[in-house]
Amino acid sequence: MKLFFTFIFLILFNLPIFAQQTDQFEKLFPILTAEVEGKEITPKTTEELEKLFDTPKGEIPRIFVKKLPDDFAEKGSKELYAKVITALILKENEQILGEQYLFFLLKGKADKGIEWSEKEKQFFDYLVEKYDAVVLKTIPTKIADLTYKIDEIPPVMAIIQSAVQTNWGKENMDSPYGQKGWLDRENYDFIKYPNLIEATQKYVLEMNSTPNYDGWRNQRANQNYRQRKQGTYTTIQSLRTYMPEDVNYVSKLKNELNQNKFVYDFDQVLFQKSKQ
Repeated sequence: MKLFFTFIFLILFNLPIFAQQTDQFEKLFPILTAEVEGKEITPKTTEELEKLFDTPKGEIPRIFVKKLPDDFAEKGSKELYAKVITALILKENEQILGEQYLFFLLKGKADKGIEWSEKEKQFFDYLVEKYDAVVLKTIPTKIADLTYKIDEIPPVMAIIQSAVQTNWGKENMDSPYGQKGWLDRENYDFIKYPNLIEATQKYVLEMNSTPNYDGWRNQRANQNYRQRKQGTYTTIQSLRTYMPEDVNYVSKLKNELNQNKFVYDFDQVLFQKSKQ
């Protein structure tokens, strides 16, 4: 994965330059769309989970928790829950950054009037479908829409939303981010997921694709990578549409963040270099 992180660095700090190198797509496609490395686990005890996540400050192991241990409600800490959620979000962000880099290669070609290869067209269609840009009629409008959608989810935001919903992993773990939807023609309620990994995947995709969060994505786009640690508090204001039936939802998020400022550090956390 060393090569992968080299390309991520280029994305973050040299994107305008490297987006011009449009002949890289074929070479980078298998690398940047590869399955994210890591180990999925269902620990039996909180003590076991604590040992797995006992890493140096600023690092998170490539461990993805499917379900919390039964004794987590009694023995789990806020910090440990934040680590579990951060690892899951970083997993999704790593995939997103790979897609983002490939997307900007395509955008660079389109901006120059260079025709895409068949493989590039197929990948673009995949992105359009995945990030719900289908309703837009032209390639330029789809590109403009995807530019705002294919981007990272701040771990702090995910942590706080999940903390409010689950009381820091102690309840409601079948709907860890509080996502709602139509369960049938009559019932609109919390969507239940079989595990944390699937719930996180759906949450991240929802934040990056659903029209309800256009305002939040615009706020995110106005911040560069270095500003996001301080910007999470501001962008939370744009989450009124996440749970519109709860007029106090944004206030709950902000209060939780104010009371647990340690979570700000998790927007700077990276995966551990050594494999587990």
